[in-house]
Amino acid sequence: MSGRARTVHLTNSQGRGLTVTLREYRPGDEEGMLACIRDEYGDTYFKRSFYLPEFLKREAQSGRMTFLVAQTTPGEIAGMMLLKEFAPRENMCEIASQIFRKKYRRYGLAMPFFQYGMEIVLSRNYSAAYCLPVLFHDITQRLLYRLEMRAAGFVLNVFDVEQIVHSYQNKRNKKHSQGIQIRAIGKRDAGRIYVPEEHREFCSGIYRRLGAAVCMERQCGDPKHLPDTSILTYRQDERQASLEISVDLTGADLTEQVAALQERFPLRGKQTANLFLNISDANAVWAYKALCRLGYFFTGLKPLCSEREYMVLHHPGEVKIYFEDYFLSGEFAEMADYVGRLIPQKNNGKEEERNEGRT
Repeated sequence: MSGRARTVHLTNSQGRGLTVTLREYRPGDEEGMLACIRDEYGDTYFKRSFYLPEFLKREAQSGRMTFLVAQTTPGEIAGMMLLKEFAPRENMCEIASQIFRKKYRRYGLAMPFFQYGMEIVLSRNYSAAYCLPVLFHDITQRLLYRLEMRAAGFVLNVFDVEQIVHSYQNKRNKKHSQGIQIRAIGKRDAGRIYVPEEHREFCSGIYRRLGAAVCMERQCGDPKHLPDTSILTYRQDERQASLEISVDLTGADLTEQVAALQERFPLRGKQTANLFLNISDANAVWAYKALCRLGYFFTGLKPLCSEREYMVLHHPGEVKIYFEDYFLSGEFAEMADYVGRLIPQKNNGKEEERNEGRT
């Protein structure tokens, strides 16, 4: 089902009115969409392919990406947004890349645009709605909460602040982080999962807020009977010095495989790693403990996005983390209090502040 075009009338605090039509992308919109990206990010937007009009056109035609635009009555594109599919690996829909031209801000356009996108998402057969809101402002976090999307975790230290220009404050963090927000749609039962005892209560709270059933097993896999070989995939973003690892099956060689990746992409300077661990696998608790010994720590869940459930872990390398410098909604702030206590001391900005106070 396609979203029908919708006209909205808005007014800013000075009483100036704005009328826009929310609709799906049409061929020819590419330059207007690029104008939104360039107005906010210049040539530094991390989705590099979005600067290529032919890429936008091709992805829209493929159906993998549904681009939405907000068009003013004179015909100028004031904003854009993306609904992205991940089939066949995952069955959620990501709500992403809501970007407005600066002159059209402060009219309250973000919320009706998110509502329009969510109606399209709900009309389709997805397991969940998924978003990775940035943490250098809390606008997206707060607005999506009103659309029943709930905090589930963090993907930390993904983007190098020196590589991305934007309108907001960076403060002390050297890399931008993202939250994970989820709304359960088609998948309302996470099935059996295996999480460490110390995180059971926290994880139960996430599924409870999502309104999803889950069975947390206390009997975990026997490490004596691990498969020989782990199944994992990875992606390294050289520009952002960011490694992403997905562990779909835990095997006896997991530590060896992850250590080999860290040797290939040394966690020095701004290089960081985020790891998504399949917790529908009975050997996940063994894997979690092994990864903690390598320097990873728990940062939440990526739930209801596929047949498997995933735990998120992070290795900050040499990058210090200042949670207090993020802009977080109430729900994410509570989560940051929990996750922040798990950061290795050498990467905790609070520890650095205490050291600076010593003589």
